[in-house]
Amino acid sequence: MVDMPNDVKRIAGEIDANVRSLLALPSVITSLQQLGEMGPAIERIASFDETLAEIAQVVPALGQLAELGTTLDAIARVVPVLERLALVGDVLSELASVIEPLSALSSLVPTLESLDHSISELQVTIGNVSNTLSPLQSTTERVGKVVDRFTTKKNKGT
Repeated sequence: MVDMPNDVKRIAGEIDANVRSLLALPSVITSLQQLGEMGPAIERIASFDETLAEIAQVVPALGQLAELGTTLDAIARVVPVLERLALVGDVLSELASVIEPLSALSSLVPTLESLDHSISELQVTIGNVSNTLSPLQSTTERVGKVVDRFTTKKNKGT
């Protein structure tokens, strides 16, 4: 048995749903058109597959570079000190050229000590000679006066 009023209701409901679907078709068509316009963009995105693979290969290197950040910061802090040390290098070279001859001075110590001893002995000897010559000086002066008198008398007599 066919129940007509229910069948009619059911058919009416189906027709109503179909009419609504047909009324929604213009928006579906617009969406489909938009999807069609997205085709080139989707193709470009699909071509990113190679680019994404290359980026994935670079990621470990980028991680290593990020780790080097602290090292680079430390190097940047050291650069001014290194620049100052470069200036000091010239001064150190000059000092080295001066220090080398100075190191030879230590080999002169025995000679200088010997000279000091000899000079001390010479001072004593000079003191003795001076003490010996002092009385002779007055004697020499008297002899000189006597000689001057003889020469003066001799010159007058002639």
